[in-house]
Amino acid sequence: MTLACPCCRASNETATCRRCRADLSLLAAVEARRAFHVLSSERFAADGRAGEALTHVARAEELRPGADLARLRAALLLLRGDYAGAVAAYDLVSPPRQQGANHSSGWPLAGAAG
Repeated sequence: MTLACPCCRASNETATCRRCRADLSLLAAVEARRAFHVLSSERFAADGRAGEALTHVARAEELRPGADLARLRAALLLLRGDYAGAVAAYDLVSPPRQQGANHSSGWPLAGAAG
């Protein structure tokens, strides 16, 4: 796992920064725990257990939020049938929608002239 040093922003593969020699062991532990929760979430999702998967996404977000987790949350909410929640989660990381969308969510309708 590659770690960006919070002191000098150097990219590192080890628990000591190659440039400034900062100790990155706590950062590495946090990232490893986050990866565990992401993997657990994906495994629960594969078993159709979206509620438990969302719990692991929330735990991963507590460690470090990110676009990857927002996309995963959106997919899990779709799996649960929470379409409004999925759109809201996706909107956090998606580029702005095109102008002229013809309904309230901003998504263009299939087959609509525009």
